[in-house]
Amino acid sequence: MPKAPMTKEEIEDTRERILDTALDIIIKDGFNNLSIRKIASRLGVTATTIYNYYTNKDELNLMIRIRGFEKLHDLLIERSAPFNNIEGQLRAMIRGYVEFGLTHPSYYDIMFNLHTPKYLDYVGTDIEPLAYNEKQNALKCFSLFIEHIGAYINVTQEKKDQFVVYLLVKFWSDLHGLVTLCNSRLFHEVLDNVETFIEKRTSDMIEYIVRLKERLDKGEALF
Repeated sequence: MPKAPMTKEEIEDTRERILDTALDIIIKDGFNNLSIRKIASRLGVTATTIYNYYTNKDELNLMIRIRGFEKLHDLLIERSAPFNNIEGQLRAMIRGYVEFGLTHPSYYDIMFNLHTPKYLDYVGTDIEPLAYNEKQNALKCFSLFIEHIGAYINVTQEKKDQFVVYLLVKFWSDLHGLVTLCNSRLFHEVLDNVETFIEKRTSDMIEYIVRLKERLDKGEALF
């Protein structure tokens, strides 16, 4: 009897397993050492089988990144949803970002640390539309923070938009340092209680925003 066609669930499961395998290879061996044949060997299938789902390793790279940013976006929404005030939502999102980085270190590395190709590397190529989609997924996460911080420090001073972006990138660099140094276990070499330190640093960031809002509400021209 001919083999029954795969169900939608089986097809999606296969696509996920291919992405998971590609991610593991990139993390362990580097993007340059990723190949369709290596993925096929790991999964015990032919290279043709992989090509039925993905065109090449660049598509795999972008699909992994898209999935990572979707996971981060969903987590930020989930963590902020229970709060009905912007301050509470910001607190939850800041902690959600750290949570994502610590619980999904492989995704975090390929999204923010590893030297894998990104949107600008694909401009002018056949895969540019998919790369643009990946970039938009990344910017959705960025925009969540922009919207919340912009609404929280609700002032009409000149150049507010630039100031909000500056604040976000400043906090992002701090959060990225926390996640990266923790995942590399360098924090564990110098700190007795890493979790307490991370909680204190994220609380410091939140407190900074609160104090900043208070100063702006008093009319101080901070930018």
